[in-house]
Amino acid sequence: MKRKGTKDLTLTKRRQLETLLKAGLHKKQIAKQLGVCLATIYNELKRGECVQRKRLYDVYGDFKGYKTFSTYSADMAEYKYRLNQSSHGAPLKIGNDFALVHEIERRVVDGKISPCAALGEIKRQGQFRTSISKTTLYRYIRSGYIFTRISMRDVSLKKHHQRATVKRPPRGTSIEQRPAEIAERITFGHWEMDCVLGRKFSKDTLLTFTERLTRYEIIFKMPDHKAATIVRYVNKLEKRFGKNFRKVFKSITVDNGSEFSDFAALEKSIYGGKRTSVFYCHPYSSCERGSNERMNREIRRLIPKGTDLTTISEETIQAVEDWVNHYPREIFGYATSVEKFEEQLRAIVA
Repeated sequence: MKRKGTKDLTLTKRRQLETLLKAGLHKKQIAKQLGVCLATIYNELKRGECVQRKRLYDVYGDFKGYKTFSTYSADMAEYKYRLNQSSHGAPLKIGNDFALVHEIERRVVDGKISPCAALGEIKRQGQFRTSISKTTLYRYIRSGYIFTRISMRDVSLKKHHQRATVKRPPRGTSIEQRPAEIAERITFGHWEMDCVLGRKFSKDTLLTFTERLTRYEIIFKMPDHKAATIVRYVNKLEKRFGKNFRKVFKSITVDNGSEFSDFAALEKSIYGGKRTSVFYCHPYSSCERGSNERMNREIRRLIPKGTDLTTISEETIQAVEDWVNHYPREIFGYATSVEKFEEQLRAIVA
């Protein structure tokens, strides 16, 4: 129980206390300057007590060894104070399961996934007996007492999209004519396509495909984002999937950028006939390709805006694609996009 007349110091006053002690002031003088009683100073000195080492040298400047001494550390006192504050009220649901804390931190910091995704993946894998909710996890992160390597900056905030408005007619078949089942995400094989640009005046571009049902991502690095180049890489994609292309790519939704202007070439198969249906969003309505835009933001986490894509290797692009596709997603019960995509491919082959 705290003694009557004493009160806790702020971090600023703790640093002032540390400075005044080094200046050699008496404890009574320090108490007067900080506006606290003498008992508070003694309690604070006990809380922030730590052992430090000092290097010793002889008269010739040669190192002789270390001397240990007890001193006051404002940072140590602040750490102990916050640790004590965290024990007030109901006991922590996470208990003493420090292994769980370290595993969540490892996945967020090293794996670059959100705290929610890390927690969901751990629960799905059944690695730990301790179980906490998403709300409790974020409360712990916000408090700053439990997790030392992650903060609320690691939490991705959801964005609200504006409603589409028609500005000008599309370059090809409008999204208004797209079957309703595609919007409902109940069938496989419907994709969204976009370009991710690099540094200004740099030609190298990323061409991204996102499957709407599984959120599976395919990324190509292109030398430019001309219409002919887009068609060439769609042709390359058709060669990869071969006879199954029409089943895997039933439709592709794009924006009204000039790079997607060759409507006929995008729909025409290299083997003859029609290979897919291409639908164009309303101009300035990226929210109609919501999945693709969302995945582009994920790519930007590893390849920030303004990056010179000429310096990015094909191996790095493949690593980014693998990271996106192996990201545990809450919408799938923390399964990954690659798992869902492979399930759909097996159904097609069967």
